[in-house]
Amino acid sequence: MENYMNLPLSDIRVLDLTWVVSGPQASRLLADFGAEILKIERPTVGDPVRANHGMFVYFNRNKKAIQIDLNTPEGLSTFKELLLISDVVMENFSSGIMARWGLDYLGLSKINPTIVYLSMPGFGHDGPYKTYQSNGPTIQAISGQTYICGAPNLGPAGWGYSYMDHTAGYLGASAVLQALYHRNNTGEGQFIDLAQYEAATSLMGTYLLDYEVNGEENATTLKRTANKGVNPAAAPQGVYEGKTADTWIALSISTDQQWESLTHILNSDVLKNDKRFKTFDTRLDNWAELDTEISTITKDLDVVELAKKLQLQNIPASHVQDTVTRAEKDIHLKKRNHITEVEDEDGRLVRVDSLPFKMQSIPEPDYTYAPQHGEHNTYVFSEILGKNL
Repeated sequence: MENYMNLPLSDIRVLDLTWVVSGPQASRLLADFGAEILKIERPTVGDPVRANHGMFVYFNRNKKAIQIDLNTPEGLSTFKELLLISDVVMENFSSGIMARWGLDYLGLSKINPTIVYLSMPGFGHDGPYKTYQSNGPTIQAISGQTYICGAPNLGPAGWGYSYMDHTAGYLGASAVLQALYHRNNTGEGQFIDLAQYEAATSLMGTYLLDYEVNGEENATTLKRTANKGVNPAAAPQGVYEGKTADTWIALSISTDQQWESLTHILNSDVLKNDKRFKTFDTRLDNWAELDTEISTITKDLDVVELAKKLQLQNIPASHVQDTVTRAEKDIHLKKRNHITEVEDEDGRLVRVDSLPFKMQSIPEPDYTYAPQHGEHNTYVFSEILGKNL
């Protein structure tokens, strides 16, 4: 933890009441930036994600874990004592839950007027859906993202993972940093109402713009196209099968020069001479036939070598990696030291992703393992609050 004294948020303490994914993602980022995160869980049961060991480690590294029962007067009193010496409160309960405990922003700001309070309900604190329950797939569905994912003429498929929870987490950390900057300039605390629904719709801006400009009939992004990725700025663009079983290549062509290079590398007379593929506009109009032709060719090729050849011609292309390959064989990530190791409670070294950026004069944190349930009770209650346990 030595590096934490040199990190930007080393003087910030966060009372973290979040659980599962969206909130822990936000507090994980703040922890990586140096903040002291006190993860508060009930004494009898912790964050349900603890049952998923790897997932819990990912979202809760660099944090301290304590047990407080907010359903008891003693627990509420302890929480409010910590509030007086903290900078940020975070929670991702449904709207109204914190108010029942008297721990909403209105109540807590009377105790600590400078507190920054991040609340992350699925649908925000006002509007007709404010009491609705949510999770990543729910938010994905109502935001319109699920609708556009899937094969043509079939039902929506969705993305298969809680990407919206991650998005809300990144936006939540960003909002906290903004609020802390404002507090440093004005002395004012801040209430942040982050609706995960709106976090998801923020990713749909290009789809809305396509509809606004081109109308429902002509908008190309509103239709389900499986993995073909219809893009008005690129043709072809997609993921194509390789020679070896379960190998694939992703590529995107946006200029005539890239197209000429692609046809040369693939050595296809059809791609070179067929009038359907002569210009960018005709390629875009005939993207389905174009994808079929490219797939026929790539099925006989090594996708790793093909991607290298395309990159040498300034064509965005990559073979498709799975998690195991990325962790074990990716020479680029190894060179950049992106995969780091932390020691778990049994002394084993476990690999985790580090921050996805490097700074010239700000060090990375000394990554620590996710805490056990109540691991830091003695530190917080005895050393910080001076209580006798």
